[in-house]
Amino acid sequence: MDQKNIKIAGQDYPYQLRRRFRARYVRLTIEHDGSLVVSAPRTYPLFLIKKFIVERWPWVARNLAKKKSHLSLLAIKHSFRQIESYKKSTRVLVKERLKYFKQFYNLNFGRVAIRNQKTRWGSCSSSKNLNFNYRLCLLPSDLADYIIVHELCHLREMNHSRKFWQLVGQSISDFKTHEQKLKRI
Repeated sequence: MDQKNIKIAGQDYPYQLRRRFRARYVRLTIEHDGSLVVSAPRTYPLFLIKKFIVERWPWVARNLAKKKSHLSLLAIKHSFRQIESYKKSTRVLVKERLKYFKQFYNLNFGRVAIRNQKTRWGSCSSSKNLNFNYRLCLLPSDLADYIIVHELCHLREMNHSRKFWQLVGQSISDFKTHEQKLKRI
């Protein structure tokens, strides 16, 4: 990943350029910490990447301002000691809630890992392992439950199809509200 700058209206703005072998188009992302990331095919010319950023600058500026005025909980840095403490709390929380939700779903899973994920609250692997962000214990309990149920339901449906959301809705009836709340955290 290369650190680059682009000059717009006389001001320099930093961005990270990620060259991807499989990428077919240029993509802009604003990370949880408010940094701008541009993903592009390996052979895509730099002058066209800069042109792309300039053309989309109104969107970039608007969303950078939003992110910087309200940093996500995922962007907050913690000390090693804090992370270890949060991991222990999250492990207890997740095990307790998985035990509770087993009565609704009766799904079997492999290992449960608590990780320092930078962009995700949780994930479910094809080998039925569940991964959760150590920051889960910092969320309100209804949002933590939603994330746990979301990943648990991926054990049966490894997608976001209608069947998947019906499964989530068995125990979290207002999951759409929770999804919106998470986007604002």
